[in-house]
Amino acid sequence: MHKNDRYRLILTEVEKRPVSSPSYLAKLLGVSEATVRRDLISLDKQKKLRRLRGGVEAIHPPATISLIGRPLSHSKTIHVKRKQQIGKVAAELVEEGDSIIIAAGSTTLLFAEYIKEKYFHVMTNSFAIAQFLLENSKCSVNIPSGKVYRDQNLILSPFDADGREHFFASKIFLSAQAINDMGIMESDPQISRSVFCLIPQAKEVILLIDSSKFNTSRNILVANLEKMDRIITNDDIDQDTIQWIETAGCALTLVPTGD
Repeated sequence: MHKNDRYRLILTEVEKRPVSSPSYLAKLLGVSEATVRRDLISLDKQKKLRRLRGGVEAIHPPATISLIGRPLSHSKTIHVKRKQQIGKVAAELVEEGDSIIIAAGSTTLLFAEYIKEKYFHVMTNSFAIAQFLLENSKCSVNIPSGKVYRDQNLILSPFDADGREHFFASKIFLSAQAINDMGIMESDPQISRSVFCLIPQAKEVILLIDSSKFNTSRNILVANLEKMDRIITNDDIDQDTIQWIETAGCALTLVPTGD
């Protein structure tokens, strides 16, 4: 990632929350902490942020707190070919007239591109997916009520009655920030709650996740592996990983990495 791109993403993140740590920013950007620390020193000298003990803060702290995690604009540039291969294979599971749920994510956004020629009913909490399907397909699009978070293009509500409880699907297609033998994980509690509440609305739970996310961890467990009916991922995961997926009773579909 170019230095100017890192600067832009760091400043965007710092403007959203009171204090950000170098370790958090390093994970967000996918670079080393040493690189982030050099960037923070430079931005501090330019008076674009303020360095603190153990972190940094915005010159003008935000009035509201945003979600934890990479912006969608950044996430959808990572492992694109891998995600496209996963989306292409997953699209074969959608039938004409089907009723499906698509949870927000960069992999599920790419998946939406491969089903745009089919007619189906969809519920999605992704503003980006809803907009794409409205503009490029003839399918019936439903969204829950709530607030749109711009960076993640995500629709979230703090209330139980947000409309999704009335939508039932044959399948839900979802993604996650991390997966290990405990289950799928996210960093933000609001995102975790949203996915957790969508899962019971579908008969079959299908996880679309690229292989770089395996054997990693985040701080919030969304669902155990036993909740997943099928995992679609790249074919470069190791045998130990395949073993704990099969032990959990998940069907596994391996697709080429696309690199």
